[in-house]
Amino acid sequence: MNENEIKSIEKYERKFAEDPASFNDYEANDFIKLLKSSNNNDRAIEVGRTLLSSAPSLKMYKNQYGYALYNKFINIDDDKIEANEELFFSVLKDILDVCKQERYSPVEAAVNRAIKYLTNKSKVDHDKVLELYDLLDVNLISDKPFTSDEGKEFESKKERHYRLKVKELYDAKRYADCVEFANQALANITKFHFNNAQWVNYYRACALVELGQNEEAKRIFLELNNRIRGINFLEIIARNEKELGNTKVANAYTIYEFFLSGLKESLMPLYNRVLEMAKDAKVEAVINATDKFLQVLAKESQKDYTPVAVVETEKNASQLYDDLYNSLMDNLEKFVDRQEGNVLHYNAANKYGSISYPNGESVFFRQSDFIEDEQVRRRDRVSYTIIETYDHKKDRLSSRAILIETIEPDFNFEF
Repeated sequence: MNENEIKSIEKYERKFAEDPASFNDYEANDFIKLLKSSNNNDRAIEVGRTLLSSAPSLKMYKNQYGYALYNKFINIDDDKIEANEELFFSVLKDILDVCKQERYSPVEAAVNRAIKYLTNKSKVDHDKVLELYDLLDVNLISDKPFTSDEGKEFESKKERHYRLKVKELYDAKRYADCVEFANQALANITKFHFNNAQWVNYYRACALVELGQNEEAKRIFLELNNRIRGINFLEIIARNEKELGNTKVANAYTIYEFFLSGLKESLMPLYNRVLEMAKDAKVEAVINATDKFLQVLAKESQKDYTPVAVVETEKNASQLYDDLYNSLMDNLEKFVDRQEGNVLHYNAANKYGSISYPNGESVFFRQSDFIEDEQVRRRDRVSYTIIETYDHKKDRLSSRAILIETIEPDFNFEF
């Protein structure tokens, strides 16, 4: 502190000792502000409490007093809060009783610290967390994005509030409230940062599923596919289609996920879903191939698996994976709807094109979605399965051909 600030504190201390009620708004605010900025939070709190009783008409100092409480009792490590949780929430109540949610107020910071503390616990009390969220008026939270010294923008406080509360509402199983608050977020935030809009939409769609509105959720999941790292949307879409009663459509997404994924120990849940799909369709060849593969893979990776039928084999998991792949592709028509058409157009440089569809239209394809790595030529006859996708350029649902096989021409020469 500089010399003038020290002298000001000394002057205020003398006046405070004589008569606390003699302070005006500016003096009270400046006194506590100076104490707080000199890291003397204890004295700032003591002065603030005295003014609350001695000068009830004063208002300006209250945010400074609230921040002194925040610095000493709220903005501390989780282990210190846990050691005296009752005191922590008692002081939080004191801040909320004295201060309003406004600019330069500690209310938002204090409530958010309490939320962070509760959500860091191993077992989260979602109802209690939401009680804290409800203490804040989202309309009063700043929507100004944080900007770094380099000029890079980050989410605003309001955007963050929406994002985290939407998730919390979903985790608390308050699905209707989750959808409503997500809709509010999407309507009120004009510019989302990073993938915040996707996260809000994701929890909105998950809540819609829980509310039985699977068709509406389906469009959102298709739009979000490949947009959020770590979320397996092919599995989510497959599960949603199955709940809608579209078994063959669900199978298409499951098989396509298998087709794209390859052999990985971490994908045992996927292989188990393939097994369940084969059981539901009663395709014995695929049941047996999957079961053998899973038995050996579980043994090699030291994971648990309950066999359908115990088998002895000299093949390793990699060889059995190839057997499973071939069996699955050989039996596609038992799991999914298949169409036939001709390659109408193919861009060899970009490796995509279009295939004729029975209704006279065409459907998009990528060369990488051919089951065999083969040369693609215009007019080739192919069989394929259609799945729904999302066209982000045109902002609408679309479709594409997957699991494509070339149909060899049947030459019958008579002599």
